[in-house]
Amino acid sequence: MSRTRLAAVLIPLLITSTEAAFAGTPASGAATIEHAVQLSESFSELHAVSQWSVTLSEMADKRAKSDLVKAYARTVMSSNPDLDAKLVSVAKQQGIDIAPPEPQTEESRSLSDRMKAEAVLLGSLEGDAFDKEYMTLVTNTQQSVLNLLKATKGSAKEPEVKQLIGELTTTVQSRLKTAQDIMSKIYGNRI
Repeated sequence: MSRTRLAAVLIPLLITSTEAAFAGTPASGAATIEHAVQLSESFSELHAVSQWSVTLSEMADKRAKSDLVKAYARTVMSSNPDLDAKLVSVAKQQGIDIAPPEPQTEESRSLSDRMKAEAVLLGSLEGDAFDKEYMTLVTNTQQSVLNLLKATKGSAKEPEVKQLIGELTTTVQSRLKTAQDIMSKIYGNRI
C-alpha cells in the first residue's frame, strides 16, 4: 500500500477516534463549570442572607417587645458569624467564588431589593408589630433557605460541601422550629 493511500485511510480513522475520545470532555467540562457556577451562586446567596439576618437580628434586639424574640435574635447574631465563616472557609478550600449579589441578574436584583425593603419595613416598626413582622420574615426566609440547601446538597459532589450543607440544614431546621414555636407562644390563634 502506498503512503498516500495509507494516509488517506488512517487520517479519517485517526480523526474519528480522536473526536470520539474527546467527545465527553466538553460536556464534562461544561457540567463542571455549570456545577461551579451553581455552587458559587448558592454560596453567595447563603453568605448574603447570613449577613443580612445578623443585621435584622441586631435591629430585633433593639426594637422587639418580646423577650422570646430578643433571645431568638441574639442566637442568630451570635451563631451566624461562625456558620458564615465555615461557609467562606469551605468555599475557599473548594475554589468556590463568593460574590455579592450582582444587580445585572433579575434574581440578584430581586434579592437585593427585598433585603432593602424588608430592612426599611422593619425599621419602621417597633414592639409587637416589629415582633410579628420579624418572626414572619424569619420563618419565610428560613423555608427559602432550606429549599436552597436541599437543591444545593442534591447537586453537590464534594464531601466537604455536603457536610457543610447538612450542618446548615440542621441549624436552619432547628431555627425554623424555634421561630414557629415563638410565633405560636406569642400569637397563638391570633393573626
